[in-house]
Amino acid sequence: MARPRIGNERREEILAAFEACVVRKGLASTTLTDVAEAAGQPRPLVRYFIGNRADMVSALIDRLLERGEAQFRELPGPGSAGQVLDIVLDRIFADETTNIVIMELWHLSLRDKALRDRLAAIYRRVIFEVSAMLGDDADPDAAFAAVSLAFGAAFFRHLGLVPQRAESIRATAQGLLRPDQTLPAGA
Repeated sequence: MARPRIGNERREEILAAFEACVVRKGLASTTLTDVAEAAGQPRPLVRYFIGNRADMVSALIDRLLERGEAQFRELPGPGSAGQVLDIVLDRIFADETTNIVIMELWHLSLRDKALRDRLAAIYRRVIFEVSAMLGDDADPDAAFAAVSLAFGAAFFRHLGLVPQRAESIRATAQGLLRPDQTLPAGA
């Protein structure tokens, strides 16, 4: 068996290659052979370090979770609605690669209840963290609204749809999060 450090490095290289293949070809079209070629490793070595396709998808989700946990550790405590929107729109849902992989996973989850449950748990956690940032006096559904808005905006960006005036969208979203804290006109 490989030394743990080398095994971890190989595993990370393979997962990075899998993520790149998913972004380039989509999850359904990505094969173990594609991943092996992208990682510059023989296919049997990919199976040795990761396992089968289901194991690879699970490891990819774990990788995304680790990335998300690192972001959560950097988040501030309760803040203004504007600060929360900046974090949700400009940090959590700003990584195009992660957004594409998540969209691919959501698509796969339509036919896989275990994956759907796992993704729902991840988003419950995101909503919980955003709610904590909004503070105790915030509307309980405000975090849900912020995450829904950010997810939708990320998906729309992927389709090439962008608002004509992003500042207007932020002002509207801020009003939904905290009606008592709206942006000044023209902000």
